[in-house]
Amino acid sequence: MYRRNGDHGEKGSSPQTTEETMLTHNLSPAEVTRYSQQIALPQWGREAQEKVKSSRVLLVGAGGLGSAVAFNLLSTGVGALRLVDGSRVSLADLNTTFLYRERDLGKVKSSVAERRLKEINPFVSVEGHGKTVTENNVHRLVSGCQLIIDVAPEPQVSDYLNLAAVRHRLPLIHARVGEMDGLLTTFWAGQGPCLACFLPGAPLNGKPALMGPLPGIMGALLSLEALRILGGLGPALTGRLLAFKGRWFHFKEEQLKADPSCPVCGRLQEQN
Repeated sequence: MYRRNGDHGEKGSSPQTTEETMLTHNLSPAEVTRYSQQIALPQWGREAQEKVKSSRVLLVGAGGLGSAVAFNLLSTGVGALRLVDGSRVSLADLNTTFLYRERDLGKVKSSVAERRLKEINPFVSVEGHGKTVTENNVHRLVSGCQLIIDVAPEPQVSDYLNLAAVRHRLPLIHARVGEMDGLLTTFWAGQGPCLACFLPGAPLNGKPALMGPLPGIMGALLSLEALRILGGLGPALTGRLLAFKGRWFHFKEEQLKADPSCPVCGRLQEQN
């Protein structure tokens, strides 16, 4: 299995490996039983489940929000997950995620998460990358993926992921949590705005204070949007910013429009 922690072997290497070409849409009898409740949905069925199995997702961020998303995607049958996070487990992380234990304190999150996530579903592939996304490695990390999920706390990382999503014409699901609130949207240049259209140079940032259940709530919603995209139902949140106010248990949304003069995706809009 392709695995890289830290920066060893970065130059001249690519995350595209033999394993990437081995992803298949065929479901085994055990998988049909495992995912039977999803397959039973009239709007889903076996065809959508097979599409999900043949998909690879890049997930950047393995904190509370990223952990919830990773668990949901693997439980529901996404074929391969590439998880990127170079930070280490802290005691405060245990308040917002179920993937880590006290014995994991000080360890690289992506490494611990990879090991633990493999126990959830034997039919999926998990790659843990203990590094930070940069403009030098972002396109290699995106290679072979059908969807990008950004739950990283660093604004610069969001910019890099947005640039890669536009260049490769991939959907980018972007989410943030803070205090008792959450934000979620899907950016997909060519079908709607990109991140730079919405907040030029200023991605949606979370706040340091955080109520423990929020990552699980928003992670579940994000995972449902991801499954819609991968399974062929289409995104529900392109051009829509969904905001959850936990203090009042209130959802509201804002319409987002593509900016024709956007320096990142403007040319792509002209082509369409």
